[in-house]
Amino acid sequence: MRASIIVSFAVLACLALGCGATVEVPRICFTESGLVVPGSPAGGDVTPAFPVDLTNQIPLLRPGNTDTDLRVDSVTITPVAGAPDLSGIQTAKVAVQPASGPAVDLVQYQRNPAAPPPTALVLEGSGGDITPYLVSGRANLVLTLSGTPPSTTWTADVQTCLHGEASVSP
Repeated sequence: MRASIIVSFAVLACLALGCGATVEVPRICFTESGLVVPGSPAGGDVTPAFPVDLTNQIPLLRPGNTDTDLRVDSVTITPVAGAPDLSGIQTAKVAVQPASGPAVDLVQYQRNPAAPPPTALVLEGSGGDITPYLVSGRANLVLTLSGTPPSTTWTADVQTCLHGEASVSP
């Protein structure tokens, strides 16, 4: 935390002097609590959506004064209520939903049939840049669970981890 405050002051001082700066956004993780995941009594795909607000996570993320590249490294879905059986989920993916057009895949999960049943779903991948899809610092993400998702509604905490860089101009 202290390091981010020092970097923020250094960047602000540079901006006050009229110069630009490129700042690395180290891997940060934050958790959105209480995602309600609907059950799938018929065994079909389940696709709950959830917003991710980055404005409090990355203070320099302001429209108009940055050229930012933010890449999602992982998304972890951890059940906190409803005791779902995650063993039937064969694949999962998280995509960002733009204001118009099709969703853009970011990270995915593939169940290993030889592994014990998971207690959480960890979706990973090369993660695309979500910056073009931010509206006022928020992105709308969509989780898709395929295979045989739990048949009853459950609640999860969603941890999103990302990294990137921002070029800030005066």
